[in-house]
Amino acid sequence: MSNTLSKVCTISSVDWFQRTTNEDQNRGTAVYTVKQVATLTGVTEPTLRAWERRYGVVEPARSSGGYRLYDETQVALLREMAALVSNGVPASHAAAALRSRPAAAEQGPPTQPSGDSLVEAAEALDPVKLHRVIDQAFGSAPFEQVAEHWLPEQLLRIGEAWEHGRLDVSQEHFASASLMGAIAGVFSAAPEPNPASSVLVGLPPGARHDLMLFAFAACLKRTGTAVVYLGTDVPEGSWLAAASEARPRAAVLGVTAPEEVPRAQAIIDGLKGVTPPLSVWVGGSQRHAVTGAEQLPDEVARAAALLHRSLLAGRN
Repeated sequence: MSNTLSKVCTISSVDWFQRTTNEDQNRGTAVYTVKQVATLTGVTEPTLRAWERRYGVVEPARSSGGYRLYDETQVALLREMAALVSNGVPASHAAAALRSRPAAAEQGPPTQPSGDSLVEAAEALDPVKLHRVIDQAFGSAPFEQVAEHWLPEQLLRIGEAWEHGRLDVSQEHFASASLMGAIAGVFSAAPEPNPASSVLVGLPPGARHDLMLFAFAACLKRTGTAVVYLGTDVPEGSWLAAASEARPRAAVLGVTAPEEVPRAQAIIDGLKGVTPPLSVWVGGSQRHAVTGAEQLPDEVARAAALLHRSLLAGRN
């Protein structure tokens, strides 16, 4: 979602801005009305009020007449919130990331949580801490950066913790489900796609680990591509039926284990006979073991950008 700065400013609003600024210079504080903040941030007045009501990002003062008055620090926070949301970060995640930071004006941009904070929250089965860690990470940067850097690192840490007995299945599933929910928020918040460029995305039969594939799908949808996300454990017949019904421009399979290769190969071969024709792409650690499909790089945002460029070029 992106917002457009207002290009209209009434004389009355300029006068009010000038009066309040001059009056408050003695206190070292500039006070802005909600109309002025909307102009300064590019966020509509109803959205500003909704962010205040739902997320408590800022708590503006009130004039004697009951009107909202914002200071410089609050305007800066709202600008940052607007930038995060325009980059595809769900408003709830962006707000949580901003709220979790110290209020000092000299604070830099939000940083991603590091170390074992996610594993620790999963180990404790602490939903509040887990959601706080995820919200902070997802609010720290555009989703493409989160998906290519923070997310794979955390999945590696979770996997190592499970292998070493620090996490059991319930704790690993607890963390994975919350991460999937956060990615789903990004997927849902992506702009309305172009239906003429739809892409099927899913896994072959027996494959059930789709977190990074879903992150790829979210990155792809954020390019404006219509993503038909099929998910895990999709039989060959269902792939072919989906291709017949959706008539996509392309299909993407994830292949991450050797035992998935024969089933993925059967799907690729079947999709090659679909009418109208579509391009078939494959990603994952076992992508080199299949034939007849274009290969995508490991970095999910780069992979999404590559496929998007191919669709724009009209490649089949």
